[in-house]
Amino acid sequence: MATSTIVVMSDSHGDRKIVQEIKERYQGKVDAIFHNGDSELPSNDKIWDGIHVVRGNCDYDNGYPDTLVTHLNNATIAQTHGHLYGINFDWTRLELWAQSEDADICLYGHLHRASAWRNGKIIFVNPGSVLQPRGEVQEKLYAKIEITDETIKVEFYTRDHQLYPRLIQEFER
Repeated sequence: MATSTIVVMSDSHGDRKIVQEIKERYQGKVDAIFHNGDSELPSNDKIWDGIHVVRGNCDYDNGYPDTLVTHLNNATIAQTHGHLYGINFDWTRLELWAQSEDADICLYGHLHRASAWRNGKIIFVNPGSVLQPRGEVQEKLYAKIEITDETIKVEFYTRDHQLYPRLIQEFER
């Protein structure tokens, strides 16, 4: 049985220190690290070495891609910030794009609200914001996702790397 583990952060809004801390904590220990945009850091910053990163609406550096698709040994991961898909108002465009990429997981940011949900076969994950949480959960969070052939488990962690158990979700594949 193949298992992959990824770490996902988003909306760090200029806080380079937390991006570096998460990178140092997990690089070489997980299969991939993702940042879903609004870092407000230069796209050529060395911090991005080894991190899959996309452009958010507050990233004015055009060196970032708007979307990425990453193939791990047991999953296809579609990644975007979300603002270009109108997620403030409707999920349809994001869902259609993820379907067109045959994604197993769709990572997005923009809303600053940690969540994991399913539509069809696709698991959608917003890791929340590591700097400015919004909505019901006012905790600065990032996500860790374990992908097996049978399940996708999404856990959320605080900035001091403590599990935030209230939001754990596990989905059958």
